[in-house]
Amino acid sequence: MPVRTLLALLLLAAPLRASLITETYSSSTVAAVPDNDANGIVQSITAPSVILQLTEVTVDLTTTGGWNGDLYAYLWHNNVISILVNRPGRTSLAPAGHAGAGMTLQLADSAATDLHLASGPLSGAFQPDGRLVDPAVSLDTSPRAAPLAVFNGLPGVGDWRLYVADVASGGSASVQSWTIHLTGETIVPEPSSFALLALGFVAVLRRRK
Repeated sequence: MPVRTLLALLLLAAPLRASLITETYSSSTVAAVPDNDANGIVQSITAPSVILQLTEVTVDLTTTGGWNGDLYAYLWHNNVISILVNRPGRTSLAPAGHAGAGMTLQLADSAATDLHLASGPLSGAFQPDGRLVDPAVSLDTSPRAAPLAVFNGLPGVGDWRLYVADVASGGSASVQSWTIHLTGETIVPEPSSFALLALGFVAVLRRRK
C-alpha cells in the first residue's frame, strides 16, 4: 500500500477533540455613505474560517463624519442578520437621535451599555443596537431581537457583509474600517494522536525498506 494512503488512514483513525479558537478578519476599505439614501453601501469580508460552530461574534466598526442618529447598519452572514446600529439615541422626545459625528465601536453582546442608549461620544464597548425594526420608526423602546448571538451555532466560513445607510438628511458619514472576531469550535487531533502518527509513519517506512 502506498505511504500516502497509509498515512491518510492513520489520520482518519486519530482521535479528535473540539477546540475553541478565535479568528479575526478586517476590512480597511474607506467608503462614503450617501446622505439620506436607504440603499446605503455594502462591504464584504470572505472568511476562510475553520470554525464549525460559532459561539461568539464581536465587531469593531469605525465611522467618521455625518450625524450618528441618521445611521443604520447590520451584519449579514449565511442569511442571518444582526442589527449593529439603528439610529442611536433616537427616542420619541429626540427623533433626530445622537448628534455626534463619527463612531469608534467595539460591539459585543456582553458589553454593559446598549449602543442606542449611550450618551456622550460613541467610542468604546457597547451592545449592538439589536432593534430589528424599520429605522424610520426605531426608538429606544423598540424590541431588540437581533443581537450578535443570532450567529451562534453557524459555521464561520463564507461571506460576511456589512450594510450601512444614512436614512435622514444632514451630513454624510464614511466607513473607515470594520473587523469581525469569530469565536467557536473546530475539530483537531488529540495531542496523543501525534505520537501515534509518528510511530505509524516509522512503521510504514520500515516495511518499505
